[in-house]
Amino acid sequence: MYMTWNYRIIHHDKGGHSYFAIHEVFYDDHGKVTNWTADPIYVSGENKLEVNRTLEQMLEDTSKTDVLLESELEESVHGII
Repeated sequence: MYMTWNYRIIHHDKGGHSYFAIHEVFYDDHGKVTNWTADPIYVSGENKLEVNRTLEQMLEDTSKTDVLLESELEESVHGII
């Protein structure tokens, strides 16, 4: 089994607290979301170039995809990792 992942924006709305954050989201062989990171992803690296590359990848991934709703994810997938 080959698992793929990308950066996605997830809309969180719990107890009246609503926010958007970038998470790593993982997919099965059929492209169905299976898991996502519990905490939003923060950007770090060994140097400025690594940080910039991560930011560029985040922007590329999130601009090509729709925002995911945490409430829908919790109902339909395995869960948080």
